[in-house]
Amino acid sequence: MFNGAMRADAQSDVVGTFLRRWNALPNKQRYRLVPEVPIPDMQLAAIADPNPWLRCGCLSFLDHYANDESIHVFLRGLDDPVPFVREMALHGLSCERCRAAQLCVADVVPVLSRVLATDPSPEVRHKVVPLLMDLVSRSSPAHEALRRCSSSDVDILVRQVASAALEGRERDARRSRHDLRRQAKTRRGKAVASRDGV
Repeated sequence: MFNGAMRADAQSDVVGTFLRRWNALPNKQRYRLVPEVPIPDMQLAAIADPNPWLRCGCLSFLDHYANDESIHVFLRGLDDPVPFVREMALHGLSCERCRAAQLCVADVVPVLSRVLATDPSPEVRHKVVPLLMDLVSRSSPAHEALRRCSSSDVDILVRQVASAALEGRERDARRSRHDLRRQAKTRRGKAVASRDGV
C-alpha cells in the first residue's frame, strides 16, 4: 500500500513538473517539449489522480499528443465520477482530427450509445449527440441510439438535440445547453415550446 502511494505521488510529480514547464513556455515554443511528454505517467494520472482538473488536463493532453495509444485511457475516463472529466474522455475517444489512424466506428459507437443511454449527467449526454450524429452515415446503431434518445431521454434539451440530429439539422444538433435555454426564454422559443407541448 505504501509503495503504491509512493508510485502515484511520483507519477503526479512527473506530470505536474512537465505541465509547469509546458505552461511556462510561449505557445510557439511548446513543440520542443513534445518528445518529452511523459505519456505513461500522464495516462495513469488521467485515470487515478485524485485531482479532477489534473485528470481532465491529462486527458486533453493525451487527446492531442498520444490519442491512438490512449484509447484505453479515454474508455476508462468515461466512468470518472466528475462530469467534465467524462466530457474530455468523450472528446478524446471520438476526435478524428487528433488521430493518426482512422476512428473504428464499430468500437466507438457502442460506447457512445451506452453513455447516451446511461450517463447521469444531462450535459454529458447532450455532448454525445453531435458525436453520434457525425457517425450516423457510417453506423446504423448510431442512428438507433439517437432515435431512442430523441423519444425517451428524461432531459428535454437532450431530446431536442437528438431529434435535430436525426432530422439532419446539424446546426441545431450542435447547439449548447446554454444557447437552447436562452432561446427558450425568447417569445419565439416560448411559442415553439407551447406548440410542441413542452
